[in-house]
Amino acid sequence: MMNLRKFIFQTPVFIFFIFFNQLFAQEPCNEDIIMAIKGKWAKRPDASMNAGNLPQVISRIDKMQKLLQAAYPEPIGIEAGWYRSAGGYNSSVNTFAESYELEALFKTYYCNNNVKKILLGGETANWFYVWVNKFSWFADYVTYFTINQQRVYLLTPAAGELNGYKLYKGIGNENRNTGIKYSRALIITKPGQSPYLSVTRKQFLEAYLSHMKEYNLESLAAFEKNIHAYTDEQEEADKKQSLENIERVTSPDKLARAKENFLKNYITSKQQKVLDIAKIKKMGEEDLKPAQIFLANSTEQELEQPAILDYSNIISFKEFSTDAKGGQQMVRINSDYFNNKLPKYIPQFLIVYWSWNTEKPSIDFANHIENNFNFKALQAMLDK
Repeated sequence: MMNLRKFIFQTPVFIFFIFFNQLFAQEPCNEDIIMAIKGKWAKRPDASMNAGNLPQVISRIDKMQKLLQAAYPEPIGIEAGWYRSAGGYNSSVNTFAESYELEALFKTYYCNNNVKKILLGGETANWFYVWVNKFSWFADYVTYFTINQQRVYLLTPAAGELNGYKLYKGIGNENRNTGIKYSRALIITKPGQSPYLSVTRKQFLEAYLSHMKEYNLESLAAFEKNIHAYTDEQEEADKKQSLENIERVTSPDKLARAKENFLKNYITSKQQKVLDIAKIKKMGEEDLKPAQIFLANSTEQELEQPAILDYSNIISFKEFSTDAKGGQQMVRINSDYFNNKLPKYIPQFLIVYWSWNTEKPSIDFANHIENNFNFKALQAMLDK
């Protein structure tokens, strides 16, 4: 058989170019071809592992990974990797139990038009986590105030139910260079119990008003301290300089009127400081009114409802929100939930969190999690 080298040099040039272009033509690529690629699972190096009883932590994370791989045993258009992590996250929950986690990432194949090939992505929007004994991204720590001397948190917005568990949107719903990224989360707890307690509307409003009154007083005191008024001598010199400036730029026929208007409307720096202080004080009082009015005009039943807010209403309260409007429930730690007699490595609650984008392999991954993952088996690991 003629070898390739001999064939090329004995073939007319135009036939060679046709052969060359066909030989090195763009590799066919579309989502259907990518979805025909069978991926695999791989263990990746662990992250920081600062657990107190490492063997016990590792055995539990590995059980969680087996549940995950059982839900998505054959990655399609994706290469799946997982690893362990423990410690490294500060939370008031750590007072009661040790935190650690399973982390898994799912890199998708894609059509690279520059090199005319199907390549594996270097980054990914597809992640899966099980957080043990910690809130992590499931809840935002609110630093402005405490309730009953406890930290307060905002849960991510509610998003219906999944397999009997209340579902949450997560925090990673955003536009990215790979498309729109979505995320979901749910919390797994002991039956009929919760590691957090709802903050009521009344508790929030009272804490908010107390915080804002203190903040307004501190801001007013700082303003008074840092804004200096002229002495009488400095004031007189400034007024004289202003009148001289008017004389330089005003025509003689309008000079008398200009000076009269200046002196008529002249305000000393001491007077201006008093006016500014009054204005700031009034603004602070106005900011408090919506909370004061709601607290004064609501029934006890209304005030005992959970406080659901968007973040802007924590900073400057105007109204409460709802789940339907994307509001976030405010909560505080329920110390009675935790069994202090258990070793700290024992899971006492779990957060499951996953994210994906609009690529077909990503959607397939997310569907496997929502349809196949055994959340009940995960719940069976609590207190064990």
